[in-house]
Amino acid sequence: MLTVTGHANSGEPGHDLVCASASILAYTLAVNVETLVESGQAKYPTIKLEAGDAKVRCDAVRRYSSVVQLIFSSICAGFALLASNYPDYITYKVMG
Repeated sequence: MLTVTGHANSGEPGHDLVCASASILAYTLAVNVETLVESGQAKYPTIKLEAGDAKVRCDAVRRYSSVVQLIFSSICAGFALLASNYPDYITYKVMG
């Protein structure tokens, strides 16, 4: 599951590149989860995308667990890179 809370506050609202980067990562994961569900590779999706908050999750269908894991890992790598480059504005942590 991916959970995003708060705003980066690295720039003016609507012009915050760190926030925009985090948002596009969350939206990319949401689109991928929708595609996984539509193709039968995942089920039970939760997709909540709101200003400053996001929650995206799904359960992999057993034989597609490596595909689902790869997609989530790729998005998490993007968040880790963003946090590494902008540590004053974003925190990234893996839980569980």
